[in-house]
Amino acid sequence: MSTCFPLSLARAAPRGMPALPSDPECAWRKGWGPAPHPTHLLFSTVDPLAQVTQLFREHLLERALNCVTQPNPSPGSADGDKEFSDALGYLQLLNSCSDAAGAPACSFSISSSMATTTGIDPVAKWWASLTAVVIHWLRRDEEAAERLCPLVEHLPRVLQESERPLPRAALHSFKAARALLGCAKAESGPASLTICEKASGYLQDSLATTPASSSIDKAVQLFLCDLLLVVRTSLWRQQQPPAPAPAAQGTSSGPQASALELRGFQRDLSSLRRLAQSFRPAMRRVFLHEATARLMAGASPTRTHQLLDRSLRRRAGPGGKGGAVAELEPRPTRREHAEALLLASCYLPPGFLSAPGQRVGMLAEAARTLEKLGDRRLLHDCQQMLMRLGGGTTVTSS
Repeated sequence: MSTCFPLSLARAAPRGMPALPSDPECAWRKGWGPAPHPTHLLFSTVDPLAQVTQLFREHLLERALNCVTQPNPSPGSADGDKEFSDALGYLQLLNSCSDAAGAPACSFSISSSMATTTGIDPVAKWWASLTAVVIHWLRRDEEAAERLCPLVEHLPRVLQESERPLPRAALHSFKAARALLGCAKAESGPASLTICEKASGYLQDSLATTPASSSIDKAVQLFLCDLLLVVRTSLWRQQQPPAPAPAAQGTSSGPQASALELRGFQRDLSSLRRLAQSFRPAMRRVFLHEATARLMAGASPTRTHQLLDRSLRRRAGPGGKGGAVAELEPRPTRREHAEALLLASCYLPPGFLSAPGQRVGMLAEAARTLEKLGDRRLLHDCQQMLMRLGGGTTVTSS
């Protein structure tokens, strides 16, 4: 017996979203959620309509996360900040659906365990709010982020009662990021590192227990793991001297990180590598964060340059263009291309950037890309470095 989506959900879908299947079985076949197996979603006591609408909410969250972690890989595309705006559109729709729908008695694969609530889905709203806060931080829209922070500061009761580690990893990642990226910077660096360690532990526990088929869990894990590594990188970069960039003076990196910082960074990098073994999109982030780890440790720049080069070039398989052989590596996205340009121009010694003015040119290219993407956090870093190297140069998109 097939069950259709309510008209309110079908009409609320933004332009460009995929059509909604009318059959619950079709939903999981299209990747909206795991197969309706009684050992996973406990469908035996749930209305079929509740099953499908819950999978739809889960699908919206996964699409929003993928807009941030798996955007258009083409470095030359000029879609502006489409990924962020699309993600926020999915999250807005998720909030609307969460307000309109009663909560089913089965469990989200991302640990909702919604058993008795009716009329609202507090867990879906919590995940939507957390994701939106991080997006606002990336856009340096701190006012919008702070409006949502009270909704994220405490886990919903059903998540507090759950033994699953992923929601706790998300909560502590949010707290660590808020101390560094938000406007309420109440925590010191050491305190923020302590929060990072708690989040890292829960994330490792989640990676050890996640079913291989759970695509939304993997999307959340990639989102959180990358966020933690960004926070740790930000802590290290805060130690950078206000004088001209170290790379411009002929050294390979900024100040070396402490043993505690390096140990924590390597722990999260190991989690990211583990995730990449079963979730291919995570490999793109591995290259960049491995390069950052080497910079933090003051390692030889040769291997660091090779890692950054992987985010600056497209690596095709032996079949070449149009060939049947798949690409050996995931293509870098525009943001990863810009991040690699920023790291290379800031930290690689002059021997790796031989052309006159190449460093400023790379920074300018990265700044233009980041401005189009709407990533104002990294854009600010680019502009600050341009000011230090070029005597007040600013870059805007053409």
